[in-house]
Amino acid sequence: MCELSIKLALVCAIILPLIGQGQSVPVVKPAATVEVGPTQMGLLDDDWELQVGDRLVYQVLEEHEEELLLAVNGNGELLVPLLGSFPAEGKTSKGLAYEIKQKLEVDFFHRATVLITQREVDRNRGRVKVIGEVKRQGEQLIPADSPLTLSQAILAGGGFTLDADESKVSVVSAGQEQPRVEVDLGAMLSSGDLSEDPILISGDVVIVARADRAGNQVYVLGAVNSPGLYSIRGSQFTLSQVILMADGFTRFAKKTKVRLVSKDGKGEKVESLVNVGKILDGGNRDNDPVVQPGDMVIVEEKMISFTG
Repeated sequence: MCELSIKLALVCAIILPLIGQGQSVPVVKPAATVEVGPTQMGLLDDDWELQVGDRLVYQVLEEHEEELLLAVNGNGELLVPLLGSFPAEGKTSKGLAYEIKQKLEVDFFHRATVLITQREVDRNRGRVKVIGEVKRQGEQLIPADSPLTLSQAILAGGGFTLDADESKVSVVSAGQEQPRVEVDLGAMLSSGDLSEDPILISGDVVIVARADRAGNQVYVLGAVNSPGLYSIRGSQFTLSQVILMADGFTRFAKKTKVRLVSKDGKGEKVESLVNVGKILDGGNRDNDPVVQPGDMVIVEEKMISFTG
């Protein structure tokens, strides 16, 4: 107690004369806390400028929810949960993430760690896929300064294999009324008349069937791990079995609405939606349709759609 009194007396002896002389007493403020930004956001891509059609993997860590797959729509906007339409075209993933973070922290979060990443396959440079009886299957980039035709895509894939059915080259374009167009590319190349050579658009899939199996194959496209042509000769295969033949669904596959495109007895197109996810999870096998040669199985990806 005595020691405390002595200290107080010393403080007063120093401060009171200063106050009496009209001098201000400096106040020592605590050091400001320096906030370090989230490491994950700092590592986001800051080079690629987003374009219409780009697909993005979106997540806010503080929500503790699974990642969402979003797409830049035709207006150059991204439909962001809680915020609605948000300008995205021309921005980088990193820049967009920080803008969204700032908006979310106004009304929804004390702190938001926004992660926006992009799979290489989703960068919208314009890509097509060539599968089946070509020497090099895989994706091809549409040149920025010129169109890509069907014959050019086949040649870029190393040309036909010896087993290819050149008379039935199929082009599948998502979203069109006619999901499969067959072209006699062999005759076109032999004649040298390429005036009717189809121009491919981003997202097209070119399928070259095997000549001796052309009538016994099923097309499996979209969000499966191994898209392509699968032979169903000599046995009955159901839709779920064909999905398993293609190594199953990808991460973002729309398992509940698998499109099965076939033809009825009159040759008319028939399309149905099947919940294959439920079937594979032990659901009613009676709802698992039998696929026929020439059928097309299309598995779309889950794209998030909502109103802001």
